[in-house]
Amino acid sequence: MTERSTGRTAKIIALLHEKVRLEPFHRRLFYSVFGILWGSGALWLLIEWFKDPELGAARTLLQTFAMEVHGAVMLVFLLMLGTLFAHVRRGLILKTNRLSGWCIIGLNALMALTGWLLYYISDDTARAWSSVVHWSIGLAALPALYTHILLGRTSTAALGDNVETYGAQPDIKKTRAAKNQRDWS
Repeated sequence: MTERSTGRTAKIIALLHEKVRLEPFHRRLFYSVFGILWGSGALWLLIEWFKDPELGAARTLLQTFAMEVHGAVMLVFLLMLGTLFAHVRRGLILKTNRLSGWCIIGLNALMALTGWLLYYISDDTARAWSSVVHWSIGLAALPALYTHILLGRTSTAALGDNVETYGAQPDIKKTRAAKNQRDWS
């Protein structure tokens, strides 16, 4: 082994001991905030699709409530995104799950941009375009996040298997299995 690969291996082992996965409380809070954000946006869209055409651009009371919840939870979600810098850093160093991670980052950037446009733009054509892009990406965000989580669990398990080859503690699988069992309870 070269000195460079030994250094990279040591970093990988150190990061695996640090944990790539979010802490259970952080993960549950993030999923809850994301769920409320996604659900309130989906509720608004569902009502928009099925409301009486005679109402035109007028909003129903439930749509107004859904939009208010969506806007308030969006602020908490942006704060939660800021707490993920260490998670992103570890993923980049480990060179795992990068494609889906960058897709998630890109989706969130587009959501923030189109949401900002919806709030501040007054031109009806640009607003309609921004709305379609916003809800299209928003609906895609749930399966994208789910895919990222599944890919992350798969790549972390594969890395854990390979770490033993490089001299990590032999009981790391047992420790990880016990911890995963604890996280789900």
